Amino acid sequence: MTTIAMANANTVTVQAEVINVRSGPGLAYDVTHQVRKNTVLKVIGEENKWYKVRFKDGNTGFVASWLVKNTEVSAASNSIAVVTSSGGLNIRKKPTSDSERLGMLNTGDQINVVSEQNGWAQIQYKGQNAWVNASYIKIRESTTKASGSNLQKLTIRDNATNIRNKPNLNGSVIEKADSGQSYSIDGVQGDWYKITTTSGKEGYVANWVVDISSSKEAAPVEKSKTTSLSEATIVIDPGHGGHDPGAKGADETIEKKATLKTAKILAEKLRKSGTKVIMTRESDEYVSLKTRTNIAQEYHADVFVSLHFDSVEEDQKSVHGQTTYYYKNKDESLAESINQSLGKELPTSNRGARIGDFYVVRENTQPAVLLELGYLSSKSDEKKINSKSYREHVATAVYQGLSNYFAN
Repeated sequence: MTTIAMANANTVTVQAEVINVRSGPGLAYDVTHQVRKNTVLKVIGEENKWYKVRFKDGNTGFVASWLVKNTEVSAASNSIAVVTSSGGLNIRKKPTSDSERLGMLNTGDQINVVSEQNGWAQIQYKGQNAWVNASYIKIRESTTKASGSNLQKLTIRDNATNIRNKPNLNGSVIEKADSGQSYSIDGVQGDWYKITTTSGKEGYVANWVVDISSSKEAAPVEKSKTTSLSEATIVIDPGHGGHDPGAKGADETIEKKATLKTAKILAEKLRKSGTKVIMTRESDEYVSLKTRTNIAQEYHADVFVSLHFDSVEEDQKSVHGQTTYYYKNKDESLAESINQSLGKELPTSNRGARIGDFYVVRENTQPAVLLELGYLSSKSDEKKINSKSYREHVATAVYQGLSNYFAN
């Protein structure tokens, strides 16, 4: 399932602060060196959503396509797309709205997209290159075919990985696979690989939970080695929501609103560094504790961070400060790293990292922490919690704690 960039002269620009250059197209390959933000890289090929780039000294390596700005080539090249415009879609000679019109596509028509640039998709029309506005199409499925000799395999990263009957998270789980188990890739549909299960059924597995290798490779692909935020998948869990408001302060501060505001600032900060961020909720809605932990498992999150604000009884209102909770011994280093940063950054007392018997950390299959970021029962803490600057401090501290955790 390899796609090749359209031309050797294409370039991409690094968007994250620092990204890893790897020896192969996947997180399982060794880091050879790093490049910083705004570095321009020459693309000489594309494989499994990774760009192969050549440096001035002649050396080559692979960078993740989602961490670079790319106006000349697309990781979606050689794909089937469906026309979504209700009034049809003009086919243009060049990738501009005032270019000569060559024809018209109807709603629902399928087209083969060769590449994308600056919001335009290149297609083949009556034997010649043509262009359509990419805003009015939806990429469906890769059409790139590999010969039997070049057929690639995927390797499962973690135990109990779901194989589904459809290429989305709503598909039913038909089988579970364990770490190290390999399958030949039969096709690609969006972010999902089509495979044949051990029982002979057609199944789909998400591309973010596997590593890719050539069938010619004798050695199995190693488990993913996440070494920086730019390669991490983080689930952020704003506590409470919907009919579950959480704690309430004397000045009417409601926990579910405060956690969501803080989560959105943290998510934005992480995304700017190239982190893949999944929120358990984006609005004031109720999400069960089981669903929250399931989300972390579904995305094989590198870290799950649950955000809360504490409260105590009337006679304990003098209690204030933040606490970092974990449940499993293996998560202690994660908790200590985040707690240390919170202690340095927040203008409140640090109550330390400690074991807490909370469902979302106890039942989580992924590394998980729960942060109590102040007491709504404390007037001084509530005032801080209501300030945007405090939420910014929280985001900075968690960001730095996670960065240190992955670096070490």
